[in-house]
Amino acid sequence: MEIRDLPKEFRIRMQQQLGDEADAFFYALDLPAPVSVRLHPKKGKSDFDFTGQVPWCENGYYLNERPSFHLDPHWHGGAYYVQEASSMIIDAVVKQLPLPSASRIWLDLCAAPGGKTGILAKYLGDSDVLIANEVVPQRKSVLYENLVKGGYPNTFISGEKTSHFPADFADVILIDAPCAGEGMMRKDPDAIHQWSPGLVRSCSVLQKGIVSDAVKTLKPGGWLIYSTCSYSPDENIDNAVSFLTQHPLENVTLNFNPAWNITEIRKGNVTGYQLYPHKVRGEGLFITVFQKKGEHQSKFTTSKKEKRFFFPLMHPLEQFVNDPSKYLSEKRGDEYFIITAESGSLASSIHAQLPKAELTSKIIEQKGKDYIPDHFLATSGIHSEQWGSISLNEAQALDYLERKIPVFEKDNPTGWYVIQFDGTSLGWMKNTAQGWKNYFPMNWRLRNRK
Repeated sequence: MEIRDLPKEFRIRMQQQLGDEADAFFYALDLPAPVSVRLHPKKGKSDFDFTGQVPWCENGYYLNERPSFHLDPHWHGGAYYVQEASSMIIDAVVKQLPLPSASRIWLDLCAAPGGKTGILAKYLGDSDVLIANEVVPQRKSVLYENLVKGGYPNTFISGEKTSHFPADFADVILIDAPCAGEGMMRKDPDAIHQWSPGLVRSCSVLQKGIVSDAVKTLKPGGWLIYSTCSYSPDENIDNAVSFLTQHPLENVTLNFNPAWNITEIRKGNVTGYQLYPHKVRGEGLFITVFQKKGEHQSKFTTSKKEKRFFFPLMHPLEQFVNDPSKYLSEKRGDEYFIITAESGSLASSIHAQLPKAELTSKIIEQKGKDYIPDHFLATSGIHSEQWGSISLNEAQALDYLERKIPVFEKDNPTGWYVIQFDGTSLGWMKNTAQGWKNYFPMNWRLRNRK
């Protein structure tokens, strides 16, 4: 991409915005976009040669080039997530928040495809609950797949409009707001073609509406993290100033290592932080944090007639889960879901307030007299140790991911087996009297082995 390929109005604004740095900015946009991955904090593994660590994320690493991730079984098993480095700054932000120790509701309001949700999940306590929200059905499906492959506990997925969440509901809200996508111009030519000053203005209006809804949903004393992948003041610092003047919020100053070259932007009583591609090894991202005024209340209230949704694991569920006393279960139709016992009361309250929200932690589906273990049970690593495991080599693992029956030593007793590749759990197979059956999810199977 050359500077002449960029929209004229964008070039003029960035020259005014950056001054002497503009040439370096435009030169950076002409370079290849960096490639980075974030290892799963509990099961992270990769066979790639990393060229350095993303400085603001302890699990983030750079690669020299973009490999065929879909041919790596570790990727299918959720051992890592392919994520743009600048967006990993969420990790350094959450670390700085003096969060209450009581049970907390985390809400990722614009969650798809789930990269930032995965960072939030890293900070959940056993009594916390995370809600990943996405209103676009197709994007919600991708979000669900990534959450299940990540095996994140205590996580709900929802598709609510931002105005539909209860008041004084969440302790931490992340808004990675829909934006004009200026930070995507180096990676995605469509971001250039769709850009216009009108798009920037319309996104700014949309962002104000989302934040207005979010402030009502946020508990007093709660934290609101706002980010976009744009450079425009309309969507970023100017919007942040309007948030402060229109809502009961206080802006929070963050501390980043000066060596990270993150640009601090101040306007009025607001401080925001911009990552520019000519100053960091990543794309464009703006972020700022607010705290809602008022005293924090850890108690979450529901209707007077509180319904109980979760119960101790009963036979035969307990035989599928390691240390079943740590969990509670929920039955919806023929499906069983699981949640940590410490979060049961909070999760029940969420069900009462958001009846359409669904847990991603399905463990079993009953079909007649049979109980079929779910994919989450394997990827989360909470399955009972009584179930056998089979370790495959790369070629066998790719056969399995295509939903074939891999050729391997099959002298095993009948029953369920967790399929693994180099320590990463990929899913389930069952050895029956009629032979082996592959239970990798059909919709997620490997379709192109080239």
